[in-house]
Amino acid sequence: MLFMKKTLILILLAFAPCLTLLAADGDGDITLSNVSITSDSSQVAVSMGMVLDGITMGRNRQMLVTPYMEDGKGHVQTLPTVLINGRNMHYVYRRSGLPANIRQEYGEVKHVVARDGSKPQTYAYVASVPAQSWIRRGQVSLRLSVDRCGCGVTLGSDQSEPLATVDMNPAPSMRLCFVTPPVTDQPVVSHEGRARVQFEVDSITLHTDPYVCRNGQRIDNREQLGIIHDSISYALSDPNVEIAAISVCGYASPESPYVHNDYLATNRSRSLSEYLGKRYSLPRERCTYSAVPENWEEFRQQVEESADITPAQRDALLQLIDRPTYGPSDFDAKEAELKTSKTFSRLYREKILPQWFPMLRCTKFVINTRLRPMPDEKLAEIIAATPQLMTLNQMFRVARLYPEGSEEFNRTIATALRYYASDPVANANAAIAAIKEGRLGEAETYLDKAGNLPEAENARGVLATYRGDYEAAVRHFDAAGILPEAQKNKALVE
Repeated sequence: MLFMKKTLILILLAFAPCLTLLAADGDGDITLSNVSITSDSSQVAVSMGMVLDGITMGRNRQMLVTPYMEDGKGHVQTLPTVLINGRNMHYVYRRSGLPANIRQEYGEVKHVVARDGSKPQTYAYVASVPAQSWIRRGQVSLRLSVDRCGCGVTLGSDQSEPLATVDMNPAPSMRLCFVTPPVTDQPVVSHEGRARVQFEVDSITLHTDPYVCRNGQRIDNREQLGIIHDSISYALSDPNVEIAAISVCGYASPESPYVHNDYLATNRSRSLSEYLGKRYSLPRERCTYSAVPENWEEFRQQVEESADITPAQRDALLQLIDRPTYGPSDFDAKEAELKTSKTFSRLYREKILPQWFPMLRCTKFVINTRLRPMPDEKLAEIIAATPQLMTLNQMFRVARLYPEGSEEFNRTIATALRYYASDPVANANAAIAAIKEGRLGEAETYLDKAGNLPEAENARGVLATYRGDYEAAVRHFDAAGILPEAQKNKALVE
């Protein structure tokens, strides 16, 4: 694999913390300089300057210092030990080597340095060990175990504070990018209502003021039109919304020929729609109309709910109503049977025509409202009160008003996910925010719903890197295509 041939290097230049090591015959401290930890797929190498300037060694004394790495989770990797000799002990070491007890404890010691009195002295320490997976997965501390008497000690029984803490996993330094949602139609809130607007017989003219017809019938639509106006006023009670559309559907009863009913219902609906458009200064495309020439559906409901007919009458009427129809003539045949059949004619004259059919002549209307156009700063107020009126794009624009990772930013991203729970973009952004906060398990759940967005694939690659699965990380970064962040992250892994 390409990434197994290259080296990930983490260098801490001029890193010089102070570690106090008690020499056998005096106090002193070792400092480190130019610490470098490098890692590839097989080896972890450590190089550093072990500064001995503060150590005063007696001529007949020696100490053994063992660097080691640990992750705080029980994993430990020792590095080769350094033997520091006083002047006389160094001569003994050169003639006789290590005493048996030290060899048994430490094995072969390859790093040996003679302390030159109290003169400035730095030992260039370089060592490498196998790159165990836990080392490459996360944070690693560099510590020292010190044997001051040369008698051997159990690792960790005399350890310092960490000399260096290095995150060997490149994931924390990887780049994540949020997804800008596409601009979509504004969500609408629908307010439905029903009114019985009257028209003169065979007329499609809407009378908004009281009117006496040619046959003497008096029409007064003020109350029914008031129902519609009150509904519109209620829909617009929020000053931040506007009318997105008003749709009107007129219903006629089944008497008279179907084609004639179709003409009346359609044009009466058009008259009412045009009246509302002018009243509220709406363009024509925001006022639509439709018609149901014969309201058989609600006629069926009347039959089912009526307590004034016998079970036999109810069954017969339902059979007639449910009979298949293939055109206007079939509807007219049903109406003719209601008028003339011995089964229905009396019921038709006494109840259906005078009582039920008038209730079928009505107008149903739907008022859709949406947010008015407004700046993002105003949208920030809206999201706190009525977020359901906002698009995902608007919510993201509000999030961008705040620094990434801030409480306000993350809260807005969470709100977007709450109202667009199945949207891939909302889930991708929630996952990215979670990764930035260290909530990796939560991020993985969100990414399951984020689809194949390049930004989501990049986030999956970062998660795989956190797990130490670098092969999977490269696959995800490649799947992100030309996304610049993914290409840079891939280079870090490799």
